[in-house]
Amino acid sequence: MKINANIKTLAISICMLAVLGCDKSVPQQTKSNQTKPQRESQLLKTGLTERIRIKDQALSLQTLEQRQKHHNVPGVSVAFMRNGQLNWTLQSGVKDLTTHHPLDENTMFQAGSISKPAFGAVLMKYRQENGLDLDTDVNKLLTSWQLPQHEWHTQEVVSLRRLLSHTAGTTVHGFPGYAANEAVPTLVQVLNGTKPANTGPVLVDIQPGSRMRYSGGGTTLAQLALQDVTGEVLPTMAERLLFAPLGMKRSSFEQPISSKLRDNMATPYKSDGTAVLGGAHTYATLAAAGMWSTPTDMLIMARAVRSAYLGSDTHWISQATAVEILTSNAPTTESPNVGIGFFINMSDEGEILGFGHGGADEGFMSQLYLELNSGNGYAIMTNGNNGNQLISELEIRIKEAFDVGYSEPETKTIVALSTNELSEYLGTYAVTQPVVVDIVIEVSENGFLLTASPYVENEKHWHQGEDTFFAIDGSTVTFERDKSGAITDLSLNNGVRGTKKE
Repeated sequence: MKINANIKTLAISICMLAVLGCDKSVPQQTKSNQTKPQRESQLLKTGLTERIRIKDQALSLQTLEQRQKHHNVPGVSVAFMRNGQLNWTLQSGVKDLTTHHPLDENTMFQAGSISKPAFGAVLMKYRQENGLDLDTDVNKLLTSWQLPQHEWHTQEVVSLRRLLSHTAGTTVHGFPGYAANEAVPTLVQVLNGTKPANTGPVLVDIQPGSRMRYSGGGTTLAQLALQDVTGEVLPTMAERLLFAPLGMKRSSFEQPISSKLRDNMATPYKSDGTAVLGGAHTYATLAAAGMWSTPTDMLIMARAVRSAYLGSDTHWISQATAVEILTSNAPTTESPNVGIGFFINMSDEGEILGFGHGGADEGFMSQLYLELNSGNGYAIMTNGNNGNQLISELEIRIKEAFDVGYSEPETKTIVALSTNELSEYLGTYAVTQPVVVDIVIEVSENGFLLTASPYVENEKHWHQGEDTFFAIDGSTVTFERDKSGAITDLSLNNGVRGTKKE
């Protein structure tokens, strides 16, 4: 997330509002009667584009509803903060395609990995009140399980600070959760990788402190350590130390979601637009992926950390605690920079620009970001597996319209191809993993149409040079040649590979 510290001027921001902010479907008289927050929220309903833009081609602007339909995302909820105060919320679509009940600002979504900074906040609040060594060997804190000995155990410790900043060297990136009617393991079973756990054991396979590697397994280990120390489960701890003090009334670590909150929860949907079978997955790994929340509540949490960091409001946590939360524990100055749970967006000079986290559970995608100095930021939650693509487009729109965030569109240049050159790439390519499917490449101007039924139909790709083609959604296809120069294989940026048929 490290970016250049330079930002657009206010004049450019105003210009973009004028160019992209016109919604012809709303009469001018109605607009003039709207408050500024209402006018701002409406800007997200128009002027959206793909993340990729093509040099010298006019933008094709679409509405939020059109982009939701394109991505098969039934519902999206947004909260926007200005100067540290909630400014407006926006909801579009439905929480369930069967009932067609619309979203509202209190509709809850699974927050995925945004659970990690929330858990980090709980742990740091507990530490502030009771004391807890963040730098001791975690095995000294654990009573119900022990991390297996690793080859660096005499040199480097696996500590809570490292576990919460993904620098402890632990394995297991993330967790898929457990579908309806599936047995749910205990934390010890998850850490051991034994049934009914559906992930491998959590081990240390790189030197602790040597580099950052994302590890939900490490966060899970930290959760067990805190529960062992306190004798209290995370849901009750989080309510007492985080949710209740900050007034986060629509947030919970209970899995499955409690009956009290179930009346206004979003239904999760897969990439093809069908509902996740049995509804929301259950996550045994609460600290890593198990929080239910709303965009408003997530911004409330981020605001509390920011206010304490700046020393303007320390009623919840002290400034010293907040500074530790937003201090990068990465072993180098290179991004990504991670503090206690939060990813930290830093300038090349080491200045904190903002902080946040993304989230992905089955059928849910989310993003949280708050600028440190301005107090401007946003939280976006969706109930579709393609929600990350929609979120990316919304973040670009927020940056262009309000100059908030760090997301910029990517502009690509089409490299012309002759008919003969293009013909080399055409044909059918056989894919065997992770599914068996034929990828068919057919001619189109300066590129091709890619079909892999039933997953992709006639997706246009343009040539960008060096045997690589791009689609407007950001995906790429790269072709490989044998020693004679003939095309033999293709690879997609998601790791799928295909071999050309004769």
